[in-house]
Amino acid sequence: MAANTGRTVNKHFKFQIEDSGGTFRDIPILTVNGVGIAYDEEEMMAIQDAMHGFLPGHGVTSVDITGPLDTTAAQTASGSGAVAALSGGHVVLPTVNGGVTPLGFACYFGMRHPWETGEPVFGLASTAANGVLVFNYEVDPASMLYSASIRMFPGSAAPAWGTAAIS
Repeated sequence: MAANTGRTVNKHFKFQIEDSGGTFRDIPILTVNGVGIAYDEEEMMAIQDAMHGFLPGHGVTSVDITGPLDTTAAQTASGSGAVAALSGGHVVLPTVNGGVTPLGFACYFGMRHPWETGEPVFGLASTAANGVLVFNYEVDPASMLYSASIRMFPGSAAPAWGTAAIS
C-alpha cells in the first residue's frame, strides 16, 4: 500500500512502548489523551506594549492511556502496513511501572489503513538518557480497564513528529 493522505479514524491508531527487556510491543488501548508537546506560555509584556506578548516556556509531553485488562502473551510489535500485533497491557505495563530505565514509545496514525512509513508518527527512541517512564499503572476491577501515565525521563530529548518507524 502507498501512504495515504486525508482524514482517518481511530481504528488505525496504534500505540507502542518498550517492555522491560527493551522490545517494542503494541498494546491495546481504548483512550489516549492528546498527543504532542504543550508549551508553557511566558508573558513578556512591557508597560509600553499595546498588546500582551508571549514566548514559549518548557515543553511538556504527558500521555495518559486506558485499555482493557488483557494478559495476552507478548508479541513482536507490528511493522509498517501491518495491523497491531497486540501484547496484553497487563503483561507489559506492570513490569515497567515505576521503573527508572528510559523506554521508547510511539503513537502511529494510519491514514485510512494500518500505519505505514510516510504517515504520521509521534514518539521517541530510547537511549540511556532519553525516553519515557510509566507511572500509575492501575486496574479498575469494576470496569476491568487499566490506566497508566507516560511521562518524560528527566533531561530527555523531546519526542518528535515524523513519518518513519521508531525503533
